[in-house]
This record gives sequence, C-alpha cells and structure tokens, in this order.
Amino acid sequence: MPSQQEARPPRPTPRQGADKRILLRDHPLFGALGSDLITRLSSYARTQKVKRGTTIFAKEDPGAALFAVSAGTVKISVPSADGRDAVFRLLNEGDVFGEIALLDGRPRTADAIAVTDCELVVIDRRDFLPLLHSYPEMALQLIEVLCAKLRRTSEQVEDATFLHLRRRLAKTLLQLAANSQPSANGRKVMITQRELGQIIGMSRESTNKQLRSWEERHWVRLQRGGIVVLAPDALAAVAEAGGDPG
Repeated sequence: MPSQQEARPPRPTPRQGADKRILLRDHPLFGALGSDLITRLSSYARTQKVKRGTTIFAKEDPGAALFAVSAGTVKISVPSADGRDAVFRLLNEGDVFGEIALLDGRPRTADAIAVTDCELVVIDRRDFLPLLHSYPEMALQLIEVLCAKLRRTSEQVEDATFLHLRRRLAKTLLQLAANSQPSANGRKVMITQRELGQIIGMSRESTNKQLRSWEERHWVRLQRGGIVVLAPDALAAVAEAGGDPG
C-alpha cells in the first residue's frame, strides 16, 4: 500500500513557473548531484501545465516519465470498483512522483490527478535511465528516496492497524499542514473532507463530524476546498496520546 505524507519541516519551494534547474537542485533526489549534472538533467526536462481535475496518468498506464511538481497539488490515488478512491498522498511544489514505474518499466501503480492547476517538470524514461547508469551517485540518491517512501508505508500500515480514527485524522492534518504555506491565520490544507477521509479510511460524514467538533473548539476552520489548522499543539496532543475526549 503506498504511503501518506510524512511530517517533515517545510523546505523552500519554487515559485510559480520556477526555473527547472532550481526545482531539480532543491529536491533531495537531485540536490546532491552537482551543478553540471543538474544542468544536463534540466536540459532533458520539459514543462507541462495541467488544469485542475486532469488525470496526469492512470493506473496501468505505461511508466514513460518522471514528474516533479513545480506549482500546484497532485493527488495519488487508486479507484475501487464501487467508485470510491483510496488517496495515498497529496504532492506539493518540489515533490517528485512516478519514479517506480519509470525504473522497472512496468505499468503505473496508481492514478495521478491534478487537484489544482499545476505546472510539472517532466523527464522521459529514455533520457533518465542512461543518466542513472552513468552516474552511480544518482542511483544512491534514488535508493534513499525509495527507502523513505517504504518507511512511510510501514508507518501508515501501523497507524491503520493501531490508531483510533480520531488520532489518525489529527496526525494526517498535521502532516499535510507541515507542507502548506504558513500565514497569520494558520496553515491552510488544500484538501476536501472526502479526500481527507479517503486518506485515513474514514467516511466523509465521520470526518465532517470530527472536524466540526474541532472547529467549535477553534482548533480548525473549515473552508470551501480546504481546512485551516489553527491549533496545531492541540491536534498534536490528540495525535500523540488520543487525549481529546471528542
């Protein structure tokens, strides 16, 4: 099962339309490769703009390219036969996706859908693999990235097995908020309640009920298409110990 987002300190992210070289330099997969190699890699990259709601690739599609988010938010999910989606990750500026199918040449394992208008940097498999063979340091960086994803998968399975839904909701909100831009009014997570429930295995109705309870306590504020985290310390207490009675 693919992983949800891991809590991590927000790193500087490229502005809208940022230079491809800056995006590659700032990402952990490419950042340690050196200026010359990043320049060469960026020469192969192309920019792709996609509208909100666009399917970037679907499960079982050929893995022909690696993607990096330059601007916007991308949802990684798998649809079920009854029309519901299991949402695994929301990716923001600076994140890379599509590397698994790119490496093994097998079909995509999930759908990638633009949650907002997005700008992507795309590197085709035919250009990426020769560089991977020529530069072992790139392969080592890629192994580290894949190991980090495996660790997040293990954590997600553990959370789904042992944590109460309320704790999973608080933990997921904090993880998503860590990657959003701060403001004087809190951190806004651009996600619908339906998508949030899909990440943690909770119905939209149950998700809404819990969020409304937290909104009454002024821990969050519900907005159209998003949730503003107002009291991260309170949510952290719930995530860590389940100390919230409701």
